[in-house]
Amino acid sequence: MKKISGIICICLTTLFFISCNKETQSKEEKEFDALMKQVIDIHDEVMPRMGEISSLIKELKPKIDTTAQGKVYEKSQLELKKSYDHMMRWMSDFGRKFSSGHGHDHGDGHDEATHEEEKFDYVAKLALLKKEKVAVGELRDEINSSIENAKKLLGK
Repeated sequence: MKKISGIICICLTTLFFISCNKETQSKEEKEFDALMKQVIDIHDEVMPRMGEISSLIKELKPKIDTTAQGKVYEKSQLELKKSYDHMMRWMSDFGRKFSSGHGHDHGDGHDEATHEEEKFDYVAKLALLKKEKVAVGELRDEINSSIENAKKLLGK
């Protein structure tokens, strides 16, 4: 019973600190967090399709030849490869742009940023994130289109 009481106490304490943090977030931080969730949701929607792209690329390979129909298969395979590479590039770039902290000291000896610096950081990152949302939306469309085109071509 003591264990359960301890676990409940820890959970309630954690929820308290999370709710306090949400109340102290600036408008920019809240908007940034909401937009980041949207971007990650789009990523999470299409990421599982990377395996499907790989399978379709392999399936198209033996059908490629010098005939007109073979060229159509080749074009479809190239679209799939382009979509796959675009996703890998986007993820790498996105991670590089948004992997750093938000100016808080993490025990590494760096001073915590001032409130104004953090606000500027969020405003700048928010503008960048808005562009990334457009980019990942276009990427989703490219991936879905290349998959659907290949499936139609293969009669699936």
